[in-house]
Amino acid sequence: MELLRPNHLLKEQIMDYRKAFLQSGEQPYGGSSLQYFGDFDEWLEKVENQEKGIDLPQHRVPSTQFVSIVDGRVIGLINIRHRLTPELLKENGHIGYSIHPEERQKGYATEQLCLCLVEARKLGLEKVLVSCDKPNIASAKTIQKVGGVLENEVKSLYSDEIVQRYWIEF
Repeated sequence: MELLRPNHLLKEQIMDYRKAFLQSGEQPYGGSSLQYFGDFDEWLEKVENQEKGIDLPQHRVPSTQFVSIVDGRVIGLINIRHRLTPELLKENGHIGYSIHPEERQKGYATEQLCLCLVEARKLGLEKVLVSCDKPNIASAKTIQKVGGVLENEVKSLYSDEIVQRYWIEF
């Protein structure tokens, strides 16, 4: 697996990834709101601007977007927020990620998160917060495999879900 920045060579695969999530009724976490962008170029511009901190909505921070590639195929998206706001500290954390619905249960999420931790260190982060909804046992196991330690559970700011908050120290 390798992490790449989104680019036009991956356009068709990224948009197919979006479509797979829309069809499954799921949200592609770690995708910089890809689900809301029918136009790849608009999404790519947003991704590039958010890394530079340009035109960020209120309560948003600079972040870096990666695409996870295995054998030339896009199998995941992962995003690193460079710092946390009070809202991000409560619920979302530094890293959001997803794996293509057809590529789950193959160990890709763990590998993707491990590679992302290397990138987080490059950004100067000494520890990261990663969260998941409590019913998402697979995500909780992934976070734990890479050293995540559960700090607590909180009620989501956006739904009735309970969110588990894990810290990973380097």
